[in-house]
Amino acid sequence: MSKKILLLSSVIFLSSCATTNISELGDKFLDLINPSDAPTESIDLSEEALVMTTDGGEFSISDLEVLSNDELIAIAKEKGLEDLILLDEDGNLLNREQIINAIVESGALLESRSDELESMSDDELIEVAVAKGLGDEIELDVDGNLANKEELIEAILESAAATEAAISEFGNQAESFTLYFAYDDTEIDEVATRIIIQHANFMQNNPSVNLRLEGHADERGTREYNLALGENRALSVKEVLGLYNLDDRIIVVSYGEEDPVLTGSNEAAWEKNRRVELVYY
Repeated sequence: MSKKILLLSSVIFLSSCATTNISELGDKFLDLINPSDAPTESIDLSEEALVMTTDGGEFSISDLEVLSNDELIAIAKEKGLEDLILLDEDGNLLNREQIINAIVESGALLESRSDELESMSDDELIEVAVAKGLGDEIELDVDGNLANKEELIEAILESAAATEAAISEFGNQAESFTLYFAYDDTEIDEVATRIIIQHANFMQNNPSVNLRLEGHADERGTREYNLALGENRALSVKEVLGLYNLDDRIIVVSYGEEDPVLTGSNEAAWEKNRRVELVYY
């Protein structure tokens, strides 16, 4: 999975997620909408998995090693690790050790996020909850103080886990997370439009997901010009996404020529560096 779709582990990942409706698009955009991909086939477990936890509420390697493969698979799915699961033709787990390690690591990440939220003031925690669309979960006492801090933290963590799982699944389905541009150009062509629409539909279906558009340019031109060019390319993508009323969930960053994917003063490198990358968080 591309590093560009990994969920940011910092609480900075928490931002606005109000549900919006898709605006009507012109014929050019509507003609490009394709049916969503069929869901990935997965095994159907007949029994609910046993859940063994440590005193901290998470798993240790020794806890997981005594579980059956089906139980490990169920826990991995619950934690958004389904894309790591490798099965043979009979449905048997091929990478048991890798799944065990991934589950343990996900527990450590969850604990880190929980500690970050615990350290926040009530006002900061309320702000985060509202930004994540969890305003209904907030309970205040007669003095306006937060009355259910622990429950609210749990709700925020659950929302973050669901967001991470959705991004991971989309990473296996999306046509591309990079859009390419002609020399000194910011125009969105038909291929880019189709890709943007796929991402717009994903964001509409996952209102807690936010997007950073990272604009880039090749090495030709001054540093200042290329910073502006990268920004304008990202803004062109945002303009199309704006037709879906997604503006408040998108930020734009330009790296100009400073972050090439290929080095070299030739067309092969320049072509790959004239781009906008879509990064979810």
